[in-house]
Amino acid sequence: MREDKKREWYAALLMILIGIGTAWGSLDYNVGTLGRMGPGYFPMLLGIVLTFVGVLILVTPAYPEEQAESDSHGSTSEARYLRHVRPVLATVIGMLAFIVFGKYGGLVPATFILIFISALGDRTTTLKATLLLAAGVTAAAVGIFHYGMQMQFPLFNWG
Repeated sequence: MREDKKREWYAALLMILIGIGTAWGSLDYNVGTLGRMGPGYFPMLLGIVLTFVGVLILVTPAYPEEQAESDSHGSTSEARYLRHVRPVLATVIGMLAFIVFGKYGGLVPATFILIFISALGDRTTTLKATLLLAAGVTAAAVGIFHYGMQMQFPLFNWG
């Protein structure tokens, strides 16, 4: 087993253990329901998601074409670092834009701009795919958070 895959396994197992421990520990508190969340609800949800992500890391195979791509572009640490700057910057700028647009624009523009900017971090995505992704996630966010959970986040806030 390659060293990087071994590290992935250790990280995944650690995530699973922490997730199970968090979910188990949340049972000491009132979990409540989706409409009336108790103090144990968020830790329970966080533990379940963490466990799920750990399992996904365990079952996801290593992609040989990704290794071949890094070998053909040179495997210096500087080259690896530069390859990851664009996604990180796009994600951070997207989150900052969400904060600003959420305060001054509302849920719809904030969600759209967050997904649009963050998706630009992927070099292989097209403008059409980015627009469709942003529109779809925005529609899902409105359905889930505004109508489903009835969060007090206005859809539009132009005032």
